Amino acid sequence: TVVVPLQNALLFAGYGAGERWAKSLAAQSTTQQQQQQHPSLLPVFVGGCAGGVLQSFVVSPFELVKIRQQQPGGGMPMTLAVRELSARLGSGVLWRGLGATLLRDGMPHGVWFVAYEWSKRHLAAHYAGAAAGGAGGAAAAEGAGGKAAAVPAVVPVCAGAFAATVAWGVGYPFDTIKTRIQAAAVLRGVGGVGAGVEAAAPGVVETAAAMVKESGGNVFKAFYRGFHLKLLRSVPASAVCFFAYEESRRCFFDQYV
Repeated sequence: TVVVPLQNALLFAGYGAGERWAKSLAAQSTTQQQQQQHPSLLPVFVGGCAGGVLQSFVVSPFELVKIRQQQPGGGMPMTLAVRELSARLGSGVLWRGLGATLLRDGMPHGVWFVAYEWSKRHLAAHYAGAAAGGAGGAAAAEGAGGKAAAVPAVVPVCAGAFAATVAWGVGYPFDTIKTRIQAAAVLRGVGGVGAGVEAAAPGVVETAAAMVKESGGNVFKAFYRGFHLKLLRSVPASAVCFFAYEESRRCFFDQYV
């Protein structure tokens, strides 16, 4: 809970920086009119990936500590859990699972933003067309002065829910692998295994291969166990997140632009 505000700040800061960089590159090869008529989703994808990668460096160590606190006898303050793991497995243990976290939060966040933007555009065009009696749907989405007209609240809510489903469909296997890697590190620490086993710790590929073998070759069973529970939490959260984002953005533009 403590890390969520920082995580979101890094995510959207990285998203903005990545999107601006990708747009600047696109501007060199396309005209402004082409960009307005056919806005590309590539800058959205690049921005999402950048934001996801940036937040990973904060999220990964906190999730490792959270796993320790959830183990038997783990009801301890965060600082004590960090000291315990570092003392038994070395300070580098806090970055255990970072590779899988980068895979989970990098490209899937690009997919998350792209899925949201794609869904929002189509839903907004649908509502605009319906409001105009089926005529000039895309044009009706534009208000006076070329500004985007307000869309019903159901648009960001539905688009956010859709985006979470698609993004976690891509990223959930890496989340499962990350949890397995970090849980193994925590169990070694709780069991009193020293830092000498650090080099022998399995990575992403080794862990994934072991999980597939344990599931009898069933990839879905290996990597998507508990997927429905993840969606029960992430879909409403994504819908609320994008609704709040769009409302905040609308209020800001109404006030200052």
